Amino acid sequence: MSDLSRRQFLGLTGAVAAVAGLGLAGCGSTTEPSGDDATSTLTGSISCSGATSFQPLVEKASDAFCEANPDVSIAIAAGGSGQGLSQIAEGSVQIGRSDVYAETKLEPEQCEGLVDNQVCIVGMGPIVNAGVDVDDLTLDQLKGIFLGQITDWSEVGGTAGAIQVIQREAGSGTRATFEDAVLAGEAAPDSFRPVAEVDSSGTVVEQVAATEGSISYVAFNYMEGDGIKALTVDGVEPTQENVESGDFTIWAYEHMYTREDEDESTAPVTKAFIEFMMSDDFAATVVEEGFIPMGNMKVKKDADGTISAA
Repeated sequence: MSDLSRRQFLGLTGAVAAVAGLGLAGCGSTTEPSGDDATSTLTGSISCSGATSFQPLVEKASDAFCEANPDVSIAIAAGGSGQGLSQIAEGSVQIGRSDVYAETKLEPEQCEGLVDNQVCIVGMGPIVNAGVDVDDLTLDQLKGIFLGQITDWSEVGGTAGAIQVIQREAGSGTRATFEDAVLAGEAAPDSFRPVAEVDSSGTVVEQVAATEGSISYVAFNYMEGDGIKALTVDGVEPTQENVESGDFTIWAYEHMYTREDEDESTAPVTKAFIEFMMSDDFAATVVEEGFIPMGNMKVKKDADGTISAA
């Protein structure tokens, strides 16, 4: 478990007692914040692991969540969506973060008793080394690159030079979301080898910035930085507004899975924290950190990746 940090989490000043309103459901169903207004004193420690794409948002939430109850703490770890889902399924953490539905990673029996809290939306898209003189790719071109069929920038309108593909590691929710949206069920042949497979979004940015001719993909909140640039896809900018409208199709829900049978000694803290992240009060921070509040979406996506009107 990497990037482990301890943070003091304090109770909500508004919606903490709305814990009861979170409701419990089976794997694949979602909870809705109740909006009840009350105060509560929380105590206990919980742990949260999984997707790195919205770990910064979770940590930002901790800062806003730490001004009321000094007797609560949470350990936040990275590890990717696969780790978060595996650990919540086995009950070794109280929250498992994931960019993908649990059904797509776990066996049906592992999903039993899981609660899917969809806390916000994450948009994702391709980034390249700043020296690459291509600004837009079609979805078909992007697919060709990540299937190993297009190997030189001259094939997509750029200056001749090898395309250096940097992948996320197997088990990454960001990778699964990108491949679902771009590869549409196809898989790269065994003969195709990316120049690197890395374990976090931050490392992707570092590697792309340092590797001439490289391309990869990250969540919107990682798209700005020295040495990289974001691409448009089919001429559509990777923006919040374009995800909300359905014009930009590479996006996913940010899930924070919990358990129906969580121990009552930690459940109030777990539920109160998730309630806070889904609250209207935190929505502005969600946007500031590059994510999209659930209520803004005009489209929805199911576990099979099908997008339809919300």
